[in-house]
Parts: sequence; structure tokens; C-alpha cells
Amino acid sequence: MAAAFSDPGDLFYDARNTARPTRGRFRYQDECVALRCIANLIYGTVTEIIVEWSTDYIAILADERPELVSIKHRDPGQGDWQMSQLRHVIGDLHMVWRAMTEQCRCTFASNAGLTPDASDKLTNRLRDYLPAAVQPDEVARFQAVLAMPDPPLPRRTEITAVGVRDMVGALSLLDRDTRYAEDCYRALVDRIVAAASEQPDRPEQRIARLTGSMRAVNERQRPRQADQTLRIADLRDLVLRTHDECVRRPARPAASTMPLQAIRPRTAPLRDTDEWYGGLELQFDGSSVLIHDPVEVHQPPDRSYREQRSNGRQLVPRQRDVRVVRLDVVRPDRSADQRRQQVIREADLHTQLRSLPELIDRWSSDRQIGYVTAIPPGRSLPVVFGPPPYSATALDGLLRALPSLGRVLAGFHSNGLAHRALRPEALFLAGHQLRLLDAGLAAAPPAMGEGMPSYRAPEQERPARRAPTAATDVYQLAAIIYHLAVGQPPGPNPAPPSILRPELSPAIDRTLMAALLPEPGDRLPLLDLIDGCTAVLRSGGALAC
Repeated sequence: MAAAFSDPGDLFYDARNTARPTRGRFRYQDECVALRCIANLIYGTVTEIIVEWSTDYIAILADERPELVSIKHRDPGQGDWQMSQLRHVIGDLHMVWRAMTEQCRCTFASNAGLTPDASDKLTNRLRDYLPAAVQPDEVARFQAVLAMPDPPLPRRTEITAVGVRDMVGALSLLDRDTRYAEDCYRALVDRIVAAASEQPDRPEQRIARLTGSMRAVNERQRPRQADQTLRIADLRDLVLRTHDECVRRPARPAASTMPLQAIRPRTAPLRDTDEWYGGLELQFDGSSVLIHDPVEVHQPPDRSYREQRSNGRQLVPRQRDVRVVRLDVVRPDRSADQRRQQVIREADLHTQLRSLPELIDRWSSDRQIGYVTAIPPGRSLPVVFGPPPYSATALDGLLRALPSLGRVLAGFHSNGLAHRALRPEALFLAGHQLRLLDAGLAAAPPAMGEGMPSYRAPEQERPARRAPTAATDVYQLAAIIYHLAVGQPPGPNPAPPSILRPELSPAIDRTLMAALLPEPGDRLPLLDLIDGCTAVLRSGGALAC
């Protein structure tokens, strides 16, 4: 796609800032921007959001570097993205990045992931999808600043529920009444809608306007973008002001449940075998829990049992975020009994290991077993810091919190256990403390191909030959840090992080590469991994420049 323009600024600034007649079908993109804003209300690494047209926005990071984000939604049945479908998206991002003299980051965000073939091409054959004149060294530089977040964004049907849930967490951290999360969320989205600019008529106009806006950011020409700029501090004030206005109103039922129940209202009594969904309210003895999307469902090939896991919100007797697990035995056999014992063991671990979240409730019968645990304080790493690669502030914050996570994992290892399923979504940050969401696979016997593919240790591919141990957690933790630092998981034979992101401190190379060795016995011990990472902070931080 060629962009024919001379001065991007001439096309970017449109007096008709908000195009109401064309906004309706872009509500999803507006709510995606809202999720990013909520994630930065407390521990923000983003200071401002500049809302462009309906699928693009610019995030101004704490280090004042701009990040251009392009959002696309995939409807049900369309599947994951193929590289041919991403060609124009990647090309547009590259064009803006190049016009910005390479002074920005680029992110493609979607509710769908990449096909394996697309992921391979993005990693190894990106040059084939850029203009022929682009040199290999330019491809490498662009690849270093291009991010495609995983996990993907919520689906269109569930994004409002996710947004209200995130606002509940934000209000809780702000020490405010979470019953007004819906009102605060809608006020935030309405503010974003009001700031969104009109979609240009032609693709070249869109590229020109984006480039003009990015240049204005770099040249500190913020007054020209005032109508489209959302300061996180102002949005926090909007949320607090909306909350205070709600408090002054007459009392009403908990608002945070309303949009969730509206997704799929329950019209019949709940049965033991009913499927969970966002908005379903589960009743226990003296307790009530509201289920959030997404619900993880697992059923083995023989369909002997059905397992459901979901985050939720305990409403009675106190309001707090929880994790709910339920196993239904469909046909008693050896497979169902083994899985049942594992779920029992998981619940026991939440009592046995004091570093795991509190066990709130559990129940058991011949046909069903389940338990409820508290979700740790704070928020998961993707919610706090957004997609990788992380900024200097985010990376240093992560490294600073590693000693607390080391103490949690040491509790597993001293009991002869390993978590074996570490992932950013299961790591919750509150201040300088990192906590685990769950017990991972510690209660399950080793299985071939267990754990998250992006962070799976080599011994987890064939555990019959080498059983997972504490060294498995070392590999997974190093793989997570590697991914968050450079924007992609390490994979087999990983390159040193500073090769993929030259501004990274060389000190982090030595530590991570020693923890990612294929042989478990050759890897750094857990304490050495953590000491090496914290030493990076003492030497000036994760980013050397």
C-alpha cells in the first residue's frame, strides 16, 4: 500500500472530531481502549492515550515513548489470523514506524491469535510481507518493536463483562465501593467515544493522520491533539467523581452484576451439570459467587468427567475476587477417579502451602467436587503492564518483585513439588510483591506436553525420560521474563535477549540464558536466577539505554 502525501499533519487534524453517525459498530474498539485505561489507573506504565480513528490509538508510556496500537476483531467461525490476512496491518504499522524515523513501538491486538504458520512467518519470514526495498537490518529493527499480545483480547460478547470486572478490581484498589463499577465503566467508555476521531475516507489518509499524530507526540505538540488525548490522571478523576456521584444516589442493588447477568440470563433452576457462563450466580451455604467469562472447560476424550474453572466475584458474605473450580463425574471410571483425586489435592495444597491464596470453601460428593479460593491481592501482570515487550519501568518493577515470588516457589520446592504451569496471567502484582493465582500442576502427575506451550520446559515434552522438578519452575520463570523483555517467548535454542532488543542490559543475558539451558541439572538454581535478576537493578536497570 503506497501512501501519497506530503504533510501528514494537514490530513490528521479534523475539525469534525467526533463522528457520531459512524460510531455504533466501533463500540468494541472503544471498550478495548477502556480496558487499557483501567489497567493503568493504579500502577500505570501508560500516562496518556490518544484516540485516533476507530481501530487505532496511541499509548504514551511513562518513558514518553509512543506505542501505536491497531485493534481488529474476529467474528465467531473466522478462526485465528493467517499471515495473508495480516499483510496490510503489518504494512501499515511498518509505514508509520518508518515515517516516525523508527521512534515508536507497534502493537497489533485482536480477540484471536495467530495460526502456527502465521506465527512462524512473522518470526522467520517477516521480510516477505514488507516492501521489497526494505533491508534485512531494518526488518530486524521493526521486528524488535512489533508486539502481538497473547492472550488475545476478549470477544465482543464478553468485553463489557470483562471491563466491569476490571473496574471492580480498580475500585477495590482505590478503596471505593465496587457496587458502582458498572456506572464508572460506562462513564469511562463514554469519555473514550467522545474523544475518538472520525474515520478517514481513504487508507492513505489514515496512515497520514496517524503519522502526523505520532510526530506531534514526539515534537511535544500536545495542544494540537487536546480533543483526542485522554490523560490517565484525568480518567482516574472521572472514575472517582462518577463513584462519588453514585454514592450520593439512593441505594440500589449491586451494579457490578447487572451487565454480566444481561449477557445470558438464567431462567431455569441451576442443575449440577449446568454449564457455567459469565453472569451466572452460584449459591453455596451462606455464600454467593458471580461467575466471570471466560470459563475454562476441560473434558477428556472418554467424557468420563467435566471440569470447569473460572474467576468470579464473591458477593455474600463479603465482596472479593475468587477462583472457582468444579469437577462433575459423568461416568465413574479410573480416569474420572484420578482427576477427582487431583482436584482434592489442589484444594489441600491451598491449605498446606501458606504462600498460596486462601481456601474459602470446598464441597464433595460421589458425583461432584469443587472448591473456591481467594484471588491474590493486586492484578495479573498482563493487566498491570499490558502487552510485551515491557517498558523500562515495567521490567524493573517485575525484577524488583521477583524475591517475593521466589519465596512462594521455594515453598513448593521444600515440599518436593513444582508448580509447572507458570504464566503471566497467574502472577499477581501488588506493590513490590508477586503472588501465585493457583497451585498449577503441582497436584497432577507429569504428562507429556503439559504446561503453557510458550513457557514449557524441555523435560515437560517427555517427562517419562526426565521428570519435572524445581528446575522446571526455573526454566518457566526465565522464559516468562525473556518473553516480557523482548516480546516473544524463547523457544528452542533462544538468542540472547539483547540480540532481539539491543537496549537490554547484557547482565540479563547471562542470567536468563543460564536458566534456559535444556538440561535441568545445568540450569541456575532458583535463588541464583532471582539474585542475577535483582543484580541487574543494582547495575542500572533492565534497559541499558
